[in-house]
Amino acid sequence: MITSTAFPERTAVAATTEPAPRPLGSPRSGTTRDDLAALRIVSHGGIDDTARALALPPAVRGVLSPIVNLARWTAMAAGLTIAGRDALDGDVRAIATLGICLFLTSWRTVLPLRLGSPGRVDRRLAIVDVVVFGLAVGLTGGPASAFIGCAVVAVALAAFGWGPALGATSLGVAGVAMALGGLVSGRLHDLTRLPALVVAVTMAAVLAAMCWTRTRLLEVERRRARGTGIDALAETNDLLTMLNSVARTLPTSLNQREALDSVRSQIVATFKPNVICLLEHDEANREWVPKIAEGCIVKPTSHIEDLPSPIRTTITDGDAVLVAELAPGDEPLGISSASRSGIYTVLRVRDRVVGVLGIEHQSTDRYNERDRRLLAGIGEILALTLDNARWFGRLRSLGAEEERVRIARDLHDRLGQWLTYISFELERMITSDVAPSQGAPLSIELTTLYADVQTALDELRETLRQLRSGVSEGRWLSKVGREIVDRFFERTEIDCDFVATNPGEHLSPAIENELLRILQEALNNIEKHSRATRVDVSWGVRDGVGQLSIHDNGAGFDQARGIRDSAYGLVGMRERTDVIGGRLRVSSAPGAGTTISVSTGIPADAHER
Repeated sequence: MITSTAFPERTAVAATTEPAPRPLGSPRSGTTRDDLAALRIVSHGGIDDTARALALPPAVRGVLSPIVNLARWTAMAAGLTIAGRDALDGDVRAIATLGICLFLTSWRTVLPLRLGSPGRVDRRLAIVDVVVFGLAVGLTGGPASAFIGCAVVAVALAAFGWGPALGATSLGVAGVAMALGGLVSGRLHDLTRLPALVVAVTMAAVLAAMCWTRTRLLEVERRRARGTGIDALAETNDLLTMLNSVARTLPTSLNQREALDSVRSQIVATFKPNVICLLEHDEANREWVPKIAEGCIVKPTSHIEDLPSPIRTTITDGDAVLVAELAPGDEPLGISSASRSGIYTVLRVRDRVVGVLGIEHQSTDRYNERDRRLLAGIGEILALTLDNARWFGRLRSLGAEEERVRIARDLHDRLGQWLTYISFELERMITSDVAPSQGAPLSIELTTLYADVQTALDELRETLRQLRSGVSEGRWLSKVGREIVDRFFERTEIDCDFVATNPGEHLSPAIENELLRILQEALNNIEKHSRATRVDVSWGVRDGVGQLSIHDNGAGFDQARGIRDSAYGLVGMRERTDVIGGRLRVSSAPGAGTTISVSTGIPADAHER
């Protein structure tokens, strides 16, 4: 159960709250924000054939059709207002012009021109509109016609839709059409008069303005298109930079607390949240355990039905969830009742949920789609970190337990047996009724017992020396292994030779240390069970692959019959080999001795071969 910081006494059960919808523009949609905006405009009927062929910014494309219709009907309304009285008075030309202009304006509202279309038909239709309106203007007074605005709009659309060339052509066609209209009406207009000049200048100015506006908008769209790619690259670069920074924790993430602290610092620096909550999944008990809880109060364990709605949603969907606005209420929708926006992502590795991460802020719309993708990327790395730390903790526990068992066994086999023997001898000497003169002299028995005590002490020193021996920087296995073999010879008087090939090449200290423990275990087994008179040890590293071999000429055993792992110490050897990702091979035959080989850095397919 998770409660808010401001109201710790209230619970945050959000089981009845509907999950927040995933925002548009997620990677699944495959579209940019501008494209989504355009799609939303399409869904509301904002973009039709008027703007579809023009590469304009989405916002302009969405309003172009209403603007064109507004311009057409404004010009039509002005003409209707001025020429309506003449039409009512029965002026045939006024009635005909009014009908033509009204029909064409209505027709273009229903079936608009496709501005910018490369088709010849669309270009010709734009010129046809100019011709029709030009004739109408010529029939009703020329430059002083009430419908001059309709002709100006037709020329402006031709210029805006297809550029200066078609705009200039339409302007010339309009002039010719007006002259023809005047000729038909019997009213030739003097184009040198002031009204005609004003109209000509106005239409030229509108033509130039439309061409300039068109050029600017197309340039803006080109820049936006280029900027979209740059923004995408910038976001990708930011994502990779941050993920690289977080990924640097992986080499040291075997310590879970250090890894979590590093990730928390990255999240704070990048998102500046008011709330950070990281829950780890306890698969055995089906509970969620807090690992990071800042700005919120989290119970020691929570079941999934007790988690806030966005967290349950991301666990169910398996994808990061962005909630732009967390609605306030008696029961908080998010982790904290004071939060107003948040991002939540599931932590999954190898198709297994290992945790969930949520961040929240007190402001609405604090985070966007870019932040969602960033947190999802961090979640993937954090999932690996948690899983690595968990498995390493288990291996470390198993290794520590195995080491304790080995120490106890060595102390029992070596020191325990000697102390038991010495205890029996002292008891015999104390309780013996035989006078020293009748048996061996007491001084001889004490001398023998003293020698046995010294042997026991030597065994104890050797056990402790083996425990303290380890590989480190500057003391590699090629050196420490030789020291171990030399002490083995001094202690057992069994001929033992250590050969290090390529002593200048090394593996990591952690791997070589595990190999050292395998070597020690093998030598102990040889001393106790093999009855060998000679041991040969070889160690070498080539191209990052290590090879350790221990061969003795002892009694050996029949591999077909098998042996007990515990009797030959193979359990510990195999566990250590598994930890370093190596391969352990044992070959033996009765009377032919035993060879133990450990290979490291071997590819998986090579193991199978």
